[in-house]
Amino acid sequence: MLTSTARGTARKNVRAAILDAARRLYFAHGADGVSARKIAQAAGCSPTALYLYYRNIDDLLEHLRMEGHALLAGSLRRVDPALPAVEQVRAMGRAYYEFGMKHPHYYALMFSLRSTETPRREAVHREMQTLMLLRDVVRTGMDRREIRRDLDVMVATNALWAQIHGLTALAVSRLLMETAPGQQGEVLEAVLDGAARWLAP
Repeated sequence: MLTSTARGTARKNVRAAILDAARRLYFAHGADGVSARKIAQAAGCSPTALYLYYRNIDDLLEHLRMEGHALLAGSLRRVDPALPAVEQVRAMGRAYYEFGMKHPHYYALMFSLRSTETPRREAVHREMQTLMLLRDVVRTGMDRREIRRDLDVMVATNALWAQIHGLTALAVSRLLMETAPGQQGEVLEAVLDGAARWLAP
């Protein structure tokens, strides 16, 4: 008979195996390749076992989406806080772009494929936390008079996010590679230069 500790470990192992299988299937085939039957086959469990750990396929994909946000947040947090605020914004822009290029499947899941269910409060909160890392840099820059103070903090944050997100989305979809072959780096720096000029006091 298994002890309670052993049962807990076994449940964690099955849960992790299910999530790993869903990740592999989504990365290989997109959302259409993710089904309870395929996940169960890849994870070595029964299809009904999935619903002991996750509410449904949308719930599984939500967990993968949050993995992506955690990875992106980690990249943004590695930006040196000792840099001037505008340089932090530049570095965050580069980190965001690099994340999208290195993790295109996570990027698509995070920003293109949305759950058909109303997002859970926890999920929305975690998604917003990623954006708030940029907001904090903008707010601190304003306090230090390194960023113009006539802007609303959230307007500035969302405008910066929209610029780098739009560029990254084009790059991830390979449209940028087709329209600016070999010049993606220059386009990125041009966008960041424009943002820096707009933020300058």
